[in-house]
Amino acid sequence: NEELKAENAENVPVENTTITVESKDLDPKESKMGLELSTVSDQEVAYDAALLEGKTLEELLEEAATVLVLTPKGARKKLSVVRSVFFERFTEAKDAALEIYKQDESEEKEPFAFDKESLALKFKEIEDAVKQSVAEEKERIETEKLKNFNRKKELLKNLEEIVANDETLESIKQVKDIQKEWKNIRVLPKDGISELWDTYNLLQNKFYDNHSINIELKELDRQKNLEAKIDLTKKMDELHGEKSLKRSFILLNKYHEEFKNTGPVPAESREPIWEAFKKASDSVYDAKRKVYEELESEKDSHLKKKEILAEKASLLNEVLPKSNKEWNERTKAFDELFEEWKKIGPVPKSNKDAVWIAFNGIRNDFYNARKVYFKEIHGERSENLKKKEALCEKVEALKEDTSWGDTTKKIIALQGEWKTIGPVPDKNNQVIWKRFRGACDSFFEAKNNAFAGKREEEEANLAKKKELIKALEELASKDIEHKEALSSLKKISGEWRAVGYVPHKSIKTISEAYEKANSEVYQKYSGQIEKAKLANLDAHYKELKKSPDGKKALENEERGVQRKIDTLNEEIASIERNMSFFAMSKTAEKMLKEFEGKIEKAKKHISKLKKEMVAIRNAKKEQAETPKESESPEAAPSE
Repeated sequence: NEELKAENAENVPVENTTITVESKDLDPKESKMGLELSTVSDQEVAYDAALLEGKTLEELLEEAATVLVLTPKGARKKLSVVRSVFFERFTEAKDAALEIYKQDESEEKEPFAFDKESLALKFKEIEDAVKQSVAEEKERIETEKLKNFNRKKELLKNLEEIVANDETLESIKQVKDIQKEWKNIRVLPKDGISELWDTYNLLQNKFYDNHSINIELKELDRQKNLEAKIDLTKKMDELHGEKSLKRSFILLNKYHEEFKNTGPVPAESREPIWEAFKKASDSVYDAKRKVYEELESEKDSHLKKKEILAEKASLLNEVLPKSNKEWNERTKAFDELFEEWKKIGPVPKSNKDAVWIAFNGIRNDFYNARKVYFKEIHGERSENLKKKEALCEKVEALKEDTSWGDTTKKIIALQGEWKTIGPVPDKNNQVIWKRFRGACDSFFEAKNNAFAGKREEEEANLAKKKELIKALEELASKDIEHKEALSSLKKISGEWRAVGYVPHKSIKTISEAYEKANSEVYQKYSGQIEKAKLANLDAHYKELKKSPDGKKALENEERGVQRKIDTLNEEIASIERNMSFFAMSKTAEKMLKEFEGKIEKAKKHISKLKKEMVAIRNAKKEQAETPKESESPEAAPSE
């Protein structure tokens, strides 16, 4: 009796097992346990809605179907989370489909029907199945509780009969069987449990106190009980190696219950085994409590990190994007924040909902605004699609036209118009582009085939012009009289003009090469040419002075050259004034360079005109110095 009292002090029943470990489940006088395990590992028992992010309606339905293999309680919890996300997405998709349907103004359109409606019906079937399962489970548990309660009452009645009769070997065995079955019966109604335990302990005490035969069997029984309690003490010590905090406390609670339900031990071992078990229990509890506190401390850190992410999300959402590119970039930023959120561990249970609602609320605001934006531009994109379809029809009408020049201009103009039209709905983008490009390619391919012979001719012309450039380069490398050089240059220029078209892509390159070679020839022989021109001018004016009106003709030539010089000087003065005016403009450098080139060219022209003026004045001087025929000493006397 004393043994039972020591080991089962205030035996409060634990049939209604929960994951809450309290001191009354163990020993109210000595145990330190008082920890609610539902806070130990919130992530282990909760189904996070964040796991459903990005899933389609079909995928959410598949996720809902997985609850059918869970326990009714677990199925109900998980389905509740999935349901809220599923029907939120379902409503959004249905509203979007309805809006598109309303924009269709055709008279023959069919009544609105949402193609995802069947998914909602299937989801409700899963809900009904879970509800039925929960109801059946609840009914089964209540039935089992009542059945267990009645069975324990029967066991008490049997035990009472055994205690009232004389002790036998059979009665001891019967008591052991009753103890074993009593221990295995756990789930009971809350009402009446204490009364059952009080009666059970009282009858056990009477049995052990009132009967004295079969001492050896009782001692053997006590020894087995001691071994069982030693084994429980070892198991308690092994909990130090258990990594799961939740499992640690559940097992700790379980071992205390088993220790309590194990029968009496030898008197000399009663206190030592209890102290050993209690010491092991307290040691495990202290260690796990420390881990728990560390986890709680980490949860505070996790909370701060998640609050920072919520602030970042709020900043991202302060000013909404205005273009597709900005919306896509902002969406990527929100997705990155969410990925970072998922990597952060659990937060304190008291803050879990608040911080998630704050963060997810901002995300929902953003995505709702994004939905409104793209809903608005959907109409614009639909109009753009109509415009591009019209362009496709125009190109398709032209693609077989063989008026290559005019048609090419028209199609190029249509291509330019295409570029000015904005984007179309994504689902139509590739289709409409391939249609337009296909029609354009069809025309240009036909044109290329038609001009295949012309391209060969242009390639031959290009080769001829390259040979002429080579001839110019050779001419520039020779040392010959300028007359011969000019003759060759004139011949090459004539041949160049006679050559036909070259490929369009080579026009600029071949022209620049020709101009360069031509310039090199001119620069080499320019000195000789200038001297020849000057000599020709001297001869010209000497011949002019001999004419009957030579003096007047020379004066006219002089006045004409002087007018040209004056005009050029005025141009130079005007350009110099303009240079000071444009000096402060954005394009000053380019403009000044252009002005300097004009001034240099004008000065060179003036220099040539001055040489021409010298030739005129020399001719006038010679004319003045030549005596007239009437004044000549050799003249014959008049008759």
